[in-house]
Amino acid sequence: MNLATIERMVRDGDLSLDALKYLVDCRGECEWLDFKQLFRLESDYDIAAFAKDALAMKNTGGGYLVIGVQDKTWVPVGLTSELPYDAKLLRDKIRRATGLDISVDIVQHQLRYTGEPHWFAVILVRAAAKRRKRRTPSLVKHDFHPKESYGLRRGEIYFRRGDSTVRLDSAEELEELLDDLEGRADQDSLERDQPKTPFSVDTGTYRLLEKDYQFFVGREQLRDQLITAVTKDPRIWIINVHGPGGVGKSALATWAAYHFYDQRDFEAILQLTAKETALTSGGISRSQTRTLYSLEGLLDQILLLFGEEPPSALDEKRLLVLEWLSVWPTLIVLDNLETVDDGRIISFIQDLPPASQAKVIITSRRKTGGWEYPVTVPELNHEETRDFVAVKSRRFRIDLSLTERRIDEINKACGGLPLAIQWVLGRYKLCGNLNDALGAVKGEDSPVLEFSFRNIWDVLSSDAKRVLSVMSIFDTPPGDQLLALASEISRERLDSALRELEEATLVSRQVHPADGQATYTSLPITLSFAANQLARFGDLETSARRRVQQYTQQMELKSWEVDRFVGIFERFGIQADNEKRGAILCRRGESETFSGNMEAADALFKQARDIAPTSPYVFAMSASYELARKRIGQAMKFADVACTRANRFTGSLAYSTKARVCDAQRDKYGRVNALRRAVEFAPNDMVLLHQLGVALSRAGETNEAIAKFTEIVNVESARDIPSETLLMALKTRIINYRRAGGTQQAQEDLALAKDLLARHPHLSSQAHHIAELE
Repeated sequence: MNLATIERMVRDGDLSLDALKYLVDCRGECEWLDFKQLFRLESDYDIAAFAKDALAMKNTGGGYLVIGVQDKTWVPVGLTSELPYDAKLLRDKIRRATGLDISVDIVQHQLRYTGEPHWFAVILVRAAAKRRKRRTPSLVKHDFHPKESYGLRRGEIYFRRGDSTVRLDSAEELEELLDDLEGRADQDSLERDQPKTPFSVDTGTYRLLEKDYQFFVGREQLRDQLITAVTKDPRIWIINVHGPGGVGKSALATWAAYHFYDQRDFEAILQLTAKETALTSGGISRSQTRTLYSLEGLLDQILLLFGEEPPSALDEKRLLVLEWLSVWPTLIVLDNLETVDDGRIISFIQDLPPASQAKVIITSRRKTGGWEYPVTVPELNHEETRDFVAVKSRRFRIDLSLTERRIDEINKACGGLPLAIQWVLGRYKLCGNLNDALGAVKGEDSPVLEFSFRNIWDVLSSDAKRVLSVMSIFDTPPGDQLLALASEISRERLDSALRELEEATLVSRQVHPADGQATYTSLPITLSFAANQLARFGDLETSARRRVQQYTQQMELKSWEVDRFVGIFERFGIQADNEKRGAILCRRGESETFSGNMEAADALFKQARDIAPTSPYVFAMSASYELARKRIGQAMKFADVACTRANRFTGSLAYSTKARVCDAQRDKYGRVNALRRAVEFAPNDMVLLHQLGVALSRAGETNEAIAKFTEIVNVESARDIPSETLLMALKTRIINYRRAGGTQQAQEDLALAKDLLARHPHLSSQAHHIAELE
């Protein structure tokens, strides 16, 4: 803890996430910092206690109350939910108890200290920035439960003495306490200002961090790619070195910084890091070299590099930095950028003006988007792993037989991540058993997994976390259909989650050229971390495995079942296995519908669409099912998809289904148009032609309807044995003749119909249709 640092933070009103982290890491209380595990304002006792603390801090020059940290032990346990208080309510409570208007503010952040993230609240009590103004204390203005031991009485002075809030008896006592406090703060300031630099190179306008490697092993092509990216195009000033945690991004960026320093390609180089932790063979330890916290800090570092005293106002800092960068060719390296909870940094470097001569290398576990030039750092392959292990074994003085099989084991267990490989070798040196060291990499308590993936995991959306976790149950890379089924989220949410995981370089999408189907892969070490997170989702693993097993069984194309549907496959041109599966699922769905099991039917039709998302047959059948369920809007949506994807085999099915949906919507002209298209695909289908005639008749297009019925009559009359279709065509033509005033033609058709009934007994079941016309 440094009193001068906390005094400055109070003066600046710093309520950032980084400020909270610093305060929690102080592991102790002082006049300007108080920890509380809980915070309530439900009773007058609670209000009085808070008002005393606030008034005491105000008289001390301001301060912080951090909620979610155990008092005395300083263990950060967090809160289960956010506090239901805002700044106005806090000020009102203080005013009620003291009669004073004290400026307070509150923000709440999430931090992870004990597994799951928890909420922490930071209450800032503001006061005069100048020390001399503290010499006039604020006194309680009115009584508040003065007869109670916890009450406040008019004229009382409260102050902070060490880690306690105390009541003072005189202004002289206040003077003594202030003198002591300010003296200690000044001493801390002197100690803080002693020349302690995190930079290994600190000369002139060059500030480079210490190398975290002795020899940079291999990756010549990647190094050349990064150097070219920095130097080749002046219009590109941001180079994003991205890849999974532990893959070697920081080492590559450090190598580039030293390369440009040796070559003197830039007149100034500033390398900063936001890395909070370091991985050692003994576990994870706090990094002592973090130099990047916020935009203000970045601007200050740039100005100090050029010998400028940073102004206090942010706008002044920004303008002065831009002036320097416009005249001084500068390389800025920002390592572990995703750790910084300040989006203004990336906005600042993205908005550098054309006059700027700065180049910026950032390292991150995800692509930042925009126009940055991406340099992807892949995992080490087999040959690179062999070279890396050889170099590190010599450095660690390890006698390790480097057989091809052993190198393959190390590469697979560590996912090709240099950091993990180095940790395994260090672990092997300590325990003497390589198999134990390799097994420890993927264990639930593995510091490698925690170090490499925890930060990026914490910023993923809940859907992305769910999908990555459920990927660990599959033995082979799953497609989006299986992932949607296993994770129980919609396709839209799944697509969004997969895009997020791809951007975070946690998942790769592979498209098979044979069928265009996509599958999703992830490194074994990534899946090991994801598998350890499954327990956080309750019974997700068990239910996901059960759903996948049921789905797999349903998707198996049994020969006897395929044989049943050969006619359908041939009629509608269904050839691909997935579309055949979809068609069979639709038929199963129809069976469940007839049995009244609508929930099962819903699931089967959905699976059919998921397994065959481009099949017009599947979408036409889905539309027909939705129509039967009276879900007209959904039916029209599926019918439109079927029509959009229709081909010569499925066009009549798709458009005739759409016509039925239009009929349910009372859309006469929509039905006519759909049936016209259906007849175009099947001009010899007399049933469709008759349906079109009826639709035209209902739409008032009597003459065109008569023409369509005449086409049917002409075709059916030529047959040796007349069909019921001929009789129905005559009936509907008679109706339309009468509607159009063609009484004579109607009578002739009526006579023809009676003659057919008299001469062909097989038509007798339709006699009542003709009798209705008399």
